Amino acid sequence: MFLQTFGPNLSGRDFVIGDLHGMYDLLFETLERVGFDFEVDRCFSVGDLIDRGPDSPGCLSLINEPWFHPVCGNHEDTLRTVARNPESSAILADWVLNGGHWHLNVATQKMLEYADWVDTLPYLILVEQSNGSKLAICHAEYPLNQWNPQSVASNPELTRQLMWSRAKVQTGNSDWVEGVDHIICGHTIVEDPVTLGNTHFIDTGAFKSNRLTLLPLSQLK
Repeated sequence: MFLQTFGPNLSGRDFVIGDLHGMYDLLFETLERVGFDFEVDRCFSVGDLIDRGPDSPGCLSLINEPWFHPVCGNHEDTLRTVARNPESSAILADWVLNGGHWHLNVATQKMLEYADWVDTLPYLILVEQSNGSKLAICHAEYPLNQWNPQSVASNPELTRQLMWSRAKVQTGNSDWVEGVDHIICGHTIVEDPVTLGNTHFIDTGAFKSNRLTLLPLSQLK
């Protein structure tokens, strides 16, 4: 599935977190601080659950939790590629250099199971709010100036940008994306959350800063 849509949460609250990168315990400490209710609240994620931090397997297990809803990050996509193509030595070496060394202690069959979990993740999430606003979540940045998921899904280069590009933050591009009220992204580490146009970048480098951004969607009007 490329796009997953969620209706308004009429019983609880909605949050979105920045890149988790193996910081499993930090997630729960952060949720505890806001009194997160696992029965009715929802936690969305900009992806990159794994690598760099201490507990990638624990963070991957969150995919199966009913309250947790991530998009696929480039690190999850790399996991999937390496698990199914172990002969891809260049990709493997790059992944290890970027925090993927934990997988060397994981059985091949378990890695294939993780790859199957990654297959369940969408590239884009759209969350509808009770006030009628629409909030989108992707990993790196949304590559068009209008909301058109079908165009992104059918174009491999646009899909790559959705998961890998850092151009908007690096250039300060504040163009507005028409057709959606807000877009929340991660991937590019920022000292504090940055808003450019109607796009919000919330990866505050939890694996090294020990600060995991948790954004209540109700703050975005």
